Amino acid sequence: MRLADSNGYIKANRFWSVIRRTVDHSNLKHFNIPDKLGSINPYLAKRSSSLRIKALQYLSSLSNQEPLPLLALSIFRNANSYSLNAQSVIQNGKTLPRQFVKTTPGVCSDCLKESNYIRQIWSFWPYEYCHKHKKPLINICSCGEDIFVYKDTVIGVCQHCNISYSELDNVGKNEHNLIISDWLGSIENHCLPDVNQSHKYGLVFWWLKLHKLDLSSFKGDEFVLFFSNWPNSFHTFLENKWTYFVEYGTKPVGEAKFKDIFDDLLIISSKLPSSRFSENIILPEVYRFFNENVLSNNNEFLSLRINSIEAAILLNTSTEQIAALVNLGELKSFIRVKSDECLSLNQYAFELGDLFFLWQAGFQTEYSNLSVLTSRW
Repeated sequence: MRLADSNGYIKANRFWSVIRRTVDHSNLKHFNIPDKLGSINPYLAKRSSSLRIKALQYLSSLSNQEPLPLLALSIFRNANSYSLNAQSVIQNGKTLPRQFVKTTPGVCSDCLKESNYIRQIWSFWPYEYCHKHKKPLINICSCGEDIFVYKDTVIGVCQHCNISYSELDNVGKNEHNLIISDWLGSIENHCLPDVNQSHKYGLVFWWLKLHKLDLSSFKGDEFVLFFSNWPNSFHTFLENKWTYFVEYGTKPVGEAKFKDIFDDLLIISSKLPSSRFSENIILPEVYRFFNENVLSNNNEFLSLRINSIEAAILLNTSTEQIAALVNLGELKSFIRVKSDECLSLNQYAFELGDLFFLWQAGFQTEYSNLSVLTSRW
């Protein structure tokens, strides 16, 4: 849209039609320029992201002024996923879950008054407040229609009633959602963790998975309250999980799996998007909770069963290397397999205590945690 504006086009769709005709009648067909303007981002390419990048480079050179930074504004596919294999995307060096990219972002009328273009951060959930003007983003026009900024023919103008979004009033206020938006907008605050931009979105993703919520069920006040008391709130959460199972569990603790009590805690905490202790603030607190139970001689806790996938997360290694640890006698398995067979990844063959003591013995620093296991011979 900004490219169309810099070339003197009032309506972006007319400019895009000209681009399409130019490409179709030249040697630029291989650039993979989509039919619709809303599909220009490389992560939406059905065939080749690299060709879409070439298309963006070509389009950025069409400006009558300085070349526009289309690549810096673009959203790309990311080969690395979040926990539970959730797809992720990259935008200007930061990673976020693909499901957090909004196709119908709201707008800030004050921002549009200052400069009439769509700010990209408006498109990243759960950013719902302008961190500059401290006002909620507007999602519905005064005419009652939903705002679709990427379908509007003119930047910042409603396609239904032709009113400028800069004339709309931002109404309502939610202090906790404002705190979250400030945090995502890199405004310093003392309520939420000081982590890099990618891990901010990772913590929101982790919170959703921890409580089995979808995006529509997210409550900003609960999120802010939890992390404003970090890490004590997390330890209380884990202790409550343990106490509840001890009192009401359907099986004796001595026969329980780690998952029976703590669900998929290890899996959802493993990639946010990194597992490095220097970036991932969840995993160090999980280990601290383990250590507190070890020091209290909680033998029932140490006997919880773990499978190969969870064991690999605990040691920050691969399931293949877990099998190698078993073969070397470094890790005890409670399930015997034949010499020509392999242990199933989902078999609960290990005790949590054995894994934790092994981690303490040789895997607890950031660098040893990421080392590749080799045979002692």
